[in-house]
This record gives sequence, structure tokens and C-alpha cells, in this order.
Amino acid sequence: MRKWFRVMLVIGLVIASLQLTAILAGAQGGTWVSGFMIQNQDTASTANITIKFYWAEGTPNAGVLAYTLSDTIPARQAKSYFTPSFTGLPEGFIGSVVVESDKPVAAIMNTQATYDGATTTTPLRVGTGSGVLGEQAGGTMYVTQAMKTYYGWNSYIAVQNTTADTASVTVHYYDANGSDILQNTQSLHPYSTYVFRQDAEASLPASFSGSAKIIGNKNLAVICNFYNAGTDYTTAQFHSFNGLGAGATKLYAPRIVKDYYGYQSGLRVQNVGGSATTVTVQYTFGASTYTQTSPSINPGQAWGPYMGSPPPELVGVTGSGSATISAAQSVIATINEDNRSLGQGITYNAFADGTATTTVLFPQVTSKYYGYCSGIQVQNVSTNPGTATVVYSMAGRSDVTVSGISIGAGQSWSQFLGDVAALGSDFNGSAVVTCDRSIVGIANMSYRYDKDARYGVKYGDSFTAYNGINK
Repeated sequence: MRKWFRVMLVIGLVIASLQLTAILAGAQGGTWVSGFMIQNQDTASTANITIKFYWAEGTPNAGVLAYTLSDTIPARQAKSYFTPSFTGLPEGFIGSVVVESDKPVAAIMNTQATYDGATTTTPLRVGTGSGVLGEQAGGTMYVTQAMKTYYGWNSYIAVQNTTADTASVTVHYYDANGSDILQNTQSLHPYSTYVFRQDAEASLPASFSGSAKIIGNKNLAVICNFYNAGTDYTTAQFHSFNGLGAGATKLYAPRIVKDYYGYQSGLRVQNVGGSATTVTVQYTFGASTYTQTSPSINPGQAWGPYMGSPPPELVGVTGSGSATISAAQSVIATINEDNRSLGQGITYNAFADGTATTTVLFPQVTSKYYGYCSGIQVQNVSTNPGTATVVYSMAGRSDVTVSGISIGAGQSWSQFLGDVAALGSDFNGSAVVTCDRSIVGIANMSYRYDKDARYGVKYGDSFTAYNGINK
């Protein structure tokens, strides 16, 4: 009997050339599409996959299966899928996806505006979230960052029912003090998605900046996107991150930057425990460590510093580093990074203690691919130095291996693929990092005219990131 593995690939919005006017009206605006990359984790066998698209709630066909696609992915390889290329997917589709496979797979999804970024007033906009494995879905999920007309920023929370039964879902909004100020309950068809838009919540106060808790009577998958006004390239920021279930008392952040080529990080730590707690953040920049302690954080509340207005402990510190977050109660965290003069920004999820492994998968990494180049950053979360190897793979090309990588205890190692000469141009593949110590990692990608000038100068938020998948 064939065993099928299920990954809830896109959780919120899979979009096929949709003008955002009806259920997605708001500051986001424009025409949007989706792309996703699926990586076969098996090292020896081809994966047989089925991709199923379901219409979102709020559409005339809510919950209906819109399109099914079957495909194969060679061992250790990854394949990309772009919604405008699916001739059987209805025009204007918006919904969610379920991927089934007879081998373990990992996946990421991009949500992007169709603008090519050729001018300063039609900027690039893109965000990336991770596919959610069936066992990662839960009845209670948390979102660290939600906004309504907050200095021009808004957000939406896309919630997918991961079961074959109808689900009831309630979103609880917490303000900056941790007070539960508003609830919204909706019904979801099997495998369908409801998009909770904060700018459409009439009872949510203007200039809201807080967090959320999502409770369902079935297992859920959640993705949150928050975005600037997008009126020009300086306000093009579009951030995506995954909602999380149970947290941990220790978290790891592989990449924290401060005054780093114009980029700054920010932390959002949410208390998902049952009582108030303080949080300790230990930053590592090079061989030096710096410690910051938060004020008391109530259940449901989120707190965090911005490196552009640093805490006293980090005054004078510059560069790229990592962080370890500790608390007496369970917490989750997201890490933002932005360059406000360029209008670029990313968000990724901190890694819970106990989830690190000796192998991390990155379903999509690029080098000079239509101008896009990736970077990977891996953190050694053990108490001893480690040695790592990374293998870059693309169908039709020979693997490229980088070995003998030294990573100190608690430290991060990074590599920019645009500088890996052996990858050449037009590389769009995947990466696997192995280490003799426990590691976690993230990948990022951006348009780099300085590395690949074939496609001209582009403006806006081409900067995107996602969590690597621990195996």
C-alpha cells in the first residue's frame, strides 16, 4: 500500500492573477500571483505528488476543489510551480493548496505582485511563507504581529482548515498591553481558507498594532502577511510569516542585523503561556555576547526591540549575528529585517528549542536567476563548535558541494550564493546543509542588479526569506 505524506503548502493565499478588489480590498492593492517550490526529501526515490487547489471562503465556490495537478520530483531535487502557468486553474482563483506525496516533501510559497519593478511607482513586492506539515497544524495558533492603519501598515491573517470536516475558527486580537479587545468567528469548509483582514475589522481601533490568537475546533494552519502602503518603492515592504502553535521556553534566531548595510532587525516575542513572564535575549555578534531583558509580558501579548532604536545593551554594536531567546513561560517569536530607504523587508519565525537537527533543507535557493540571488544562514545551537557541509542541487546540473565549514557554539555561518562561482548563472535549485552539531537555518533572496545586470534596475521589495526545514 502506498503511504501518502501531506503538507499544507500555502495555508493562506494561493493567488492566480487576482485583482484585489472584492474580499481582499484594501491598502495591499494591485494584481497578485503565487509561486511555490516543493523539495523531495528522499535521497534515493522519486516523489509522486498531487497538488489540490481549494477556493477560499468569501468566493462563490468556497470550499470547492478548483484544480488538481499530479507530478513527479526526482530524489533530492526541487520543482517550482507558478499559478499563472496552470492552464486548468480558473482565472482569478484565490484559495489554498494541499500537497500529497508518497515521499516526504518540504515546500515554500511566494506571494508576489505582478509588477516588474521597472519604475519607482510600480515596485516589486513579494513575501515567502513555509509549507505546513500535517502534524504542525493545531487547534490553537498564534500570530506575533497584526496591524490596522498603523503608520500606513496593515495585515491579514489567512487561516486554513486542514481537515475534511467543517471548522469553526475564532481570532482573538490582543492590544499592545495584552488585553483581548476583539473576537471574530467564522466557519471554514474542509481544506478552505478564510482571510481575516485587519483593515476590514470595523471594531478594531485605527493605529492598532498587536498580536492574535486563533482557536478552532479543527486543526488549522496560519500565515500572516503585513505590508506597507505600496504607493512607491520606499513603501513597498511586504512581509510573510507562519503562525505557530505551542511555543518553547528557549528559541533561536539565526540572523539578527544591526546597522548592516542599511538593514536593521526587529524582534516580536509573544507570550503563549498561561501567566506573565519576562524574556531574556542573548545576542551573539562575532565572539561577543550581549544580554537584554524585557519588561513583564502578559499572556497573548507581544514585545520586542527594533535595532534601529537599539536597547542600551547594543549601542555601538554593528554587523550580522544571531540570538537566543529565553523565558519562564512558553513563547514564540518572529524576526523582521528591513531597509526603510529601499522599501525592503523580511520576516521569519524563531526556532523552538528541541526542533534543531543535524540536517536542514532549503527548497529554493537561487544564483543570478532572473537577477535573483539567495543567501543561507545557519546557526549552531549546541554548546560545542561544529563542522558543516552544504550541497546545492538543481535538476540537469551537477551538485555543488561546500565542505569544511566551521561554526562556533551559538554562532551563525552564512553564504551568499551570488559569490559561489561554481553555481554560475540561472541557478534555481535547492540546498541541504548537514552538520555534526544541531543546527537551524533560514534562506533569503533578493534582486541583485550588482550581481546580474541582464534584467536592468528594479525597485521595491524583492527581499524575501523563509525558515529552513529541519530533517
